[in-house]
Amino acid sequence: MKTEYVNVNGYLIPKLKSSAAAAETIGKYGMMRARYLDEHRPMERDQMLLDGTLAQHLTDIDCEAHRQVESLTKVLATEAKINEEMKRCNPLEWAAAMQGLQAQAEEIVCPELIYAEKDGTEAPKFPGE
Repeated sequence: MKTEYVNVNGYLIPKLKSSAAAAETIGKYGMMRARYLDEHRPMERDQMLLDGTLAQHLTDIDCEAHRQVESLTKVLATEAKINEEMKRCNPLEWAAAMQGLQAQAEEIVCPELIYAEKDGTEAPKFPGE
């Protein structure tokens, strides 16, 4: 990919193309990955931005995380015997239980996808972990 530059006061600044359509499709997990890259992997983020692969990377992470969290939540609900009968008889208890299971699934999925290093090394530990 060829990068175009613009001359601003004698400095050549790369013209970065922002895909507005791609930014709209990035969800919760994609934004979490973007924040992680901004704070902990700025060089990797900048390289992906220059290559034009950042938006696709964030969209892929978001889709995969949503898929894994949904799948894992269903498995955890089955194991905990949280079913449609409980939903019908006691909807508030069902909703609380499902939210707890979703949070549990996110705690499993996020370190593997969002906070994962590209080279397979473990992600840095954050306060409170």
